[in-house]
Amino acid sequence: MSETSQRIEALLAEGIRCQQTENFAGAERAYRAVLQIDPTHPQALGLFGMLAGMFGNFALAIDLFLKSLQRDPNNADIYHNLGETYRHLDDPGKALPCFEKAVQLRPELFMAYRSAADTALAACQNAQKAEHEKELKRIALQYLRALGKQLHKARHPQAVSVYREAAELGPSDLDTLLGFGSCLASHGLPSEAVDVFQRAAAIDPQNADAFCEMGTSLYSLRRWADASEAFRNALHRNPDHKVARSNLVTCDLMHYLYEDGWTPDDVFARHRRWGDEITAELAPIAAAEPKNFANTRDPERRLRVGFVSPDFKDHPVARFFMPLLAHHDPGAFDIYCYAERERIDAYTDVLQKAGGTWRIMSGSEPDTALREQLRRDGIDIVIELSGQTGGTRLSALAVRSTPLAASWLGYPATTGLRTIDWRVTDAIADPPGYERYHVEKLLRVPDGFLCYEPREDAPAVGPLPASTRGTITFGSFNNILKVTPATMRCWATILAAVPGSRLVLKAGTFADPPLRAAYLQQFMAAGIDEQRLDLRSHVLEAGDHLGVYNEIDIGLDPLVYNGTTTTCEAFWMGVPVISMIGDRHAARVGYDLLSRVGLSELAASDVDSYIAIAVSLAKDLSRLAQIRRELRGRMQRSTLCDAPHFARQFEAGLRSIWREWCAQPSG
Repeated sequence: MSETSQRIEALLAEGIRCQQTENFAGAERAYRAVLQIDPTHPQALGLFGMLAGMFGNFALAIDLFLKSLQRDPNNADIYHNLGETYRHLDDPGKALPCFEKAVQLRPELFMAYRSAADTALAACQNAQKAEHEKELKRIALQYLRALGKQLHKARHPQAVSVYREAAELGPSDLDTLLGFGSCLASHGLPSEAVDVFQRAAAIDPQNADAFCEMGTSLYSLRRWADASEAFRNALHRNPDHKVARSNLVTCDLMHYLYEDGWTPDDVFARHRRWGDEITAELAPIAAAEPKNFANTRDPERRLRVGFVSPDFKDHPVARFFMPLLAHHDPGAFDIYCYAERERIDAYTDVLQKAGGTWRIMSGSEPDTALREQLRRDGIDIVIELSGQTGGTRLSALAVRSTPLAASWLGYPATTGLRTIDWRVTDAIADPPGYERYHVEKLLRVPDGFLCYEPREDAPAVGPLPASTRGTITFGSFNNILKVTPATMRCWATILAAVPGSRLVLKAGTFADPPLRAAYLQQFMAAGIDEQRLDLRSHVLEAGDHLGVYNEIDIGLDPLVYNGTTTTCEAFWMGVPVISMIGDRHAARVGYDLLSRVGLSELAASDVDSYIAIAVSLAKDLSRLAQIRRELRGRMQRSTLCDAPHFARQFEAGLRSIWREWCAQPSG
């Protein structure tokens, strides 16, 4: 850097420092000194312009901003400041184009949208004609809606309030209502979201998106039949609506996992029926597509393994996939990952840097596009990671496009598809004999079907809360759909047996007042005072989320659909979890994870034992304190966190099924 440049940088720093300490005269001297050296220096002109505007010298501010833009024409902040200056002069005709240019240059410049909307609304007060006022309100609505969309995308807490303002300004604007409803749903407010989507559907009864989004919110409220009807309504209006079709399947199948009354045989029968139905539906397509594969039947060659998921983002599936991706043997396995363009985020970049060949495809592309890509890539084994959850690509794999196909990680039951050859699991989650609940063969990884990679932003393990509070705090941070009536009755019995104890539940939809009230009412009906219940919605940052475990003494696992990520996180934060050994994979994962960290004694054989173990542990503060001190280290030393070991065992399993395929007659 030249001596002149260094001098300019020093003067700018001095000016900013003076301005921050309200030494405005000093700031002006510094900016003028820069402009004596470089009369068109854009930053100095812009800063000086802001200073001039602060003291009402708007003409000078405008002149300085315009000169700055001549040198730096793509500076969104200067356009915004210029627009604000025109706004102070009550000149919306000049202010609005400046704000528009600012958001074009930088779409995430939130305050420019806000300024544009406020400018248009203020101008409405002075509009001489009704049509002019109408146009200004349209402009304001446009910017509020755009701001809401940007805030929603950024997961900003103000997104809901901005969309609410937009909906009040444009109560019959379809795009606003659809955006508002989606924002409400993602912020844990499905009850209000349903109302908003119903308003949207009333405005445009043929809008499939309104019904599809309505179904998603109804699903979050456990209103399975209503959700299914909404998805069917969407498909009636648009038979090619891919999301509605996928969500209908998810709703019709997954609610079997979220209810107390269904048996493993019921779950299997319903999934197999779906598999048979879609297989029959796609039979003409399957008949027309290639049936033979060019893949060489060499049992020991390097294999191409493709992983298909809509969740290659900051999502539990992706984080459990990372240890395998980062530690796979590139000499023996060539990894391909098939992600959805609409669902990627910053963590997708982390995954891509860890390895593999990546195909970023649009989720709107037809199933044939994925199958054709798998064939072009010469994939030997395709492994889908979502099962019947949202965004599933199982319909694409219902027509065989690779020699072998498997399901792993994202779903705790059979896919129901006979074109999926294997399901990756282990002998604890799916012990011998559980083949009867699967159309797939079971590939059991010896030391567990998954590997946990702790988050780097996890806080330190805190002291046992009961040691200072004097009472036990139980907790569960699971998806609230897993917390069934039977689970709530069990937990209420535990609270009743441990005097003064509290229960902290944390789930995104506890932000929803009607849903929250319904859960409170069920606990109160079981005799638990509301003061002993702490129902919290999600916190935004993962590190803050993990920090809440420092308030929890004992974790409680839902009975029929255990936690996985939540249990691993609890362990990492030193919190033991009580679980019950159930009769299906979803109800045995807690036992599986406890066994891997040497705490299998906390897995109960039935509800009464579950209650007894929880009550006994609550009375043993010394044992709780010891577990808290040791659990993170114990977990680090276990196979649950041994990524290289897990990768070798996983790869050995893939090699074994490939050898089996190679030994079969071709054709």
